[in-house]
Amino acid sequence: MTTHGLMYRDDVVLITAVVQRGLGDGVVDAAVGAGAHGGTVSYGSGVGTRERLGVLGLALDVEREIVYVLVPRDLESVVFTAMAAAEGLDRPGRGLLFTTPVERLAAYGHAAPAAEDES
Repeated sequence: MTTHGLMYRDDVVLITAVVQRGLGDGVVDAAVGAGAHGGTVSYGSGVGTRERLGVLGLALDVEREIVYVLVPRDLESVVFTAMAAAEGLDRPGRGLLFTTPVERLAAYGHAAPAAEDES
């Protein structure tokens, strides 16, 4: 549905990947190759059990890239699988992926794939 230039959708899933610094672009490329329209990469830091040091329990910050990709539910499985296979995420310590249901989405100027066929 489109109103005043805004496109509304309620069949969308957010796929989030938290990966080692430098791997985000490859994960986005895999998502686009599987049918996503694009993604957003932001930067963060995190601390895991592997980064803990010595008896003092000090921890090092580790830089990460966070990749956000919004896809229609019917593409969720194929895009998620492609992102999981990208950049060696099947190896320990490379990153993780998860999905979050999106109740509603509104975006200006973006045509919904289903609406493109309706004219």
